[in-house]
Amino acid sequence: MAQLHFKDRGMTGFFDRHRNISLLAALCIFSFSIFALSARQKNHLTPLERGALAALAPFQKVLNWGADKVFDAWDGYILLFKVRQENELLRQRLKQMTMENHMLSEKLLEYGRMEQLFNAAHHQMGGLTLARVIGRDSSGFARLITIDKGASDGIKEKMPVLTHQGLVGRIIRVSRNAAKVMLITDVRSAVDALAQESRDGMVAAGANSQMLTARYLRVDSGAKEGEMVVSSGLGGIYPKGLVIGLLAEITREKEDLFVTARITPLASLDRLEEVMVMKEFLPLNLERENQE
Repeated sequence: MAQLHFKDRGMTGFFDRHRNISLLAALCIFSFSIFALSARQKNHLTPLERGALAALAPFQKVLNWGADKVFDAWDGYILLFKVRQENELLRQRLKQMTMENHMLSEKLLEYGRMEQLFNAAHHQMGGLTLARVIGRDSSGFARLITIDKGASDGIKEKMPVLTHQGLVGRIIRVSRNAAKVMLITDVRSAVDALAQESRDGMVAAGANSQMLTARYLRVDSGAKEGEMVVSSGLGGIYPKGLVIGLLAEITREKEDLFVTARITPLASLDRLEEVMVMKEFLPLNLERENQE
């Protein structure tokens, strides 16, 4: 510490001893600079002025070079700062455009599904109301969905629900602006059906799984795997001819009266996003029930 203090005092003493010389040198450089500037503005220079300009030329070049470097560095800093700001704005804009692109892609897919539903509506026998799926039962004990249409839209209990691929289920509970749909895979669901080609009757029963069970299909029936299964129109709920699925896993035992078989639904029941509710095609017995 003492040594450092000694060095600081030595440097301070040096500048104190040479202060007058430093000031004189600075004044001289300043005076020569003013002199050189005024001399350059004259048309004719004296020998003394030309000599002074020649002597100051190296110093002036150094000063000009230093000034140019300082200005270049400052301009570079300002330019870099602006570029960083522009890059940040571009990054934010890219994020926004990416999000908008994802939203537009989702809308495009939704419009495609709706177009398929509307095209299917022209081939159905009743008035159809388009609805969006807004809820899904996740307990594992039932196969239910909730849609965004209810009593205010003319929705009633027991109305069939379908997509362009096939039958989905039926309305079991209605509120003002929503309704609960029991899917055909629910264990409480049973649709009277028949094989489209062989015309053999059966019941497409839910089993709380992805496939249905084909009940009461006679062992001597001509139904075969891959055959389409449609609603028979019996039972007072579902109109005739609605597609249910395809027959699969048929097993025949001679001693049994009925075959063991399953039905693979054509509608993607686990990925429903939009459905159609068939409102106007109501059997007579259902109309009387609603009036009572």
